[in-house]
Amino acid sequence: MLSVKEVTVQLKVAGITDSEQIVIRWILEGKIKAKRTKNLNIDYLIKPADLAAFILKMLIEKKSKQFGVDYQNWEKTFHENQKLKEEIEELKSIIRIEQSKVRGLKKMLTAEYALSESPPFTYSAFLGLDPDADKALIKKEFKKLLKALHPDRGGDERLFKVFYEQYRKSGV
Repeated sequence: MLSVKEVTVQLKVAGITDSEQIVIRWILEGKIKAKRTKNLNIDYLIKPADLAAFILKMLIEKKSKQFGVDYQNWEKTFHENQKLKEEIEELKSIIRIEQSKVRGLKKMLTAEYALSESPPFTYSAFLGLDPDADKALIKKEFKKLLKALHPDRGGDERLFKVFYEQYRKSGV
């Protein structure tokens, strides 16, 4: 069993406090477990195990404030972090697989386009006109299509924007 003076020395060594009044206040608040003695020279006796538990608790609180880390929930946070890392690795591998699928599909499409005998895509073919159609006729048909797709006339706004951008880029 340790006296208040001995406890104060131990707390001073640990860098917590060097005041007997603070130690007595902590005893009265119940932060340090102690027994009151009948001897008038020594007010309280503290078990070394209780002092060690208090010192650890104070050091953890000090470090938590200093670094912003909750050491009591650290292990739980660590395991959650490990799970998240595993999930990230799993997602990265899924992304790599999907990217390889996309590359394969692109290669297949390129090969299919190379083998197909149809002429390349043109605005006249898209609008259902003869390949020899002049620019004025293509422009007229494009405007008809844009008119039909206009949102004010009940058309789809997204499609209208896409076709309008193509119309502007085409320079027809």
